[in-house]
Amino acid sequence: MKFFYLAVLFLLLFIMGAGRIFGEYAQIAFYFVIILMGLGMAFYGYWFKKFVDKVNALMPLIETEPDTYIEETKKLLESKLPGNIRAMLIMNIAVAHMEKGDFKTALQTLKEIQGGTLKKANHAIYFLNLAYVQIHLGQHEQALEIIKKYKKRFLSLPMGGNLPRLITFVQVFEAMQDNKWEEAEENLKTAKADWPDKVTGVNFAYLEEQLAQHNAETKGKA
Repeated sequence: MKFFYLAVLFLLLFIMGAGRIFGEYAQIAFYFVIILMGLGMAFYGYWFKKFVDKVNALMPLIETEPDTYIEETKKLLESKLPGNIRAMLIMNIAVAHMEKGDFKTALQTLKEIQGGTLKKANHAIYFLNLAYVQIHLGQHEQALEIIKKYKKRFLSLPMGGNLPRLITFVQVFEAMQDNKWEEAEENLKTAKADWPDKVTGVNFAYLEEQLAQHNAETKGKA
């Protein structure tokens, strides 16, 4: 679509600059190009709405049928899509793998996203998901480095969906890594009370296991 508009714009500029050549037909050609641009925009708007509807219809499958979501979303990726939309779909596929507990594949999927394709909030969400995956893979140092680097951006994200729980997860993990176990335990209890059910891509079970292991080691030393 971008190339279409560049081509039409070039044609429009050419017509405007070549008025003497086209003579009395220059104005007709000008309006023809304007109509062509309008039709292109209308077609793109229709296509984009249908595409967004398809993407939104698939979203619930991440939690209920992650394999189906992955399969159907990969079909969408076969089309030529803008880089940011492609990156968002790939990140959603990674979340589906996270939902399955396949964190190794989730990490590989996240690494398919080319740097710079995700902007602003989505860029921060990418690193939030990356840290979550690395935590489950035992890559604690790498995860902690990301959390400390992007902490302010995480906290400034517009809260919705699974973001509050995901942010709380990495905050509790950070407290554990900083040996603030009492703070981590208190925040984990609050999180479990506020969100008793597992949500897409976020499961506090890993942190509970880490806390239980620490408490057992502490009692063993007493």
